[in-house]
Amino acid sequence: LVAILAALIGGALLCAFAPRAGAALYGAALLLLAAWLGLFDIARRTIAANGLSRFMAVALLLGYGWLAVGGMAWFAMAWGLPTRDAALHAVGLGFIVSMVMAHAPVILPAVARIKLLYGLWFYAPLALLHGSLLLRIGFGLFDAGLRRTGAWLNALAIALFALTLVASALAWKRRKTV
Repeated sequence: LVAILAALIGGALLCAFAPRAGAALYGAALLLLAAWLGLFDIARRTIAANGLSRFMAVALLLGYGWLAVGGMAWFAMAWGLPTRDAALHAVGLGFIVSMVMAHAPVILPAVARIKLLYGLWFYAPLALLHGSLLLRIGFGLFDAGLRRTGAWLNALAIALFALTLVASALAWKRRKTV
């Protein structure tokens, strides 16, 4: 893990002096980080659990998949392929937003001192996020209209997740007052 993180930092720094080599190293390091996380994260075991633990594992593992896509796209970008949009959105939305969705149901209650009522509805924004990214990054490579639609659905997924958290907090509060 330390070597992978060193390669990630090294690739980012190298981009300033040798953009092609730096981007190739950075992309390879992202791909290796995704593999490492997929192999060693506890999400591989908690995917078999139920409830919130399973939701978190699904979100984490899907995020690691997008990190791998981002690494491949970044590496391809180093060789002149037009994959910049895919690289940025795979990492920025696919990985980072998926990590936020995975951790928010635990972090938000601890920080904001609210309770959330978990339910299967948490999967709706997660599925929308990953489906819209597939539309944007996969099919959108060949059709600008699909890329635009995917972008709108990306934004909708984030808004839907925020609404899901608010509704979950209100549902918990209502359940406790009944």
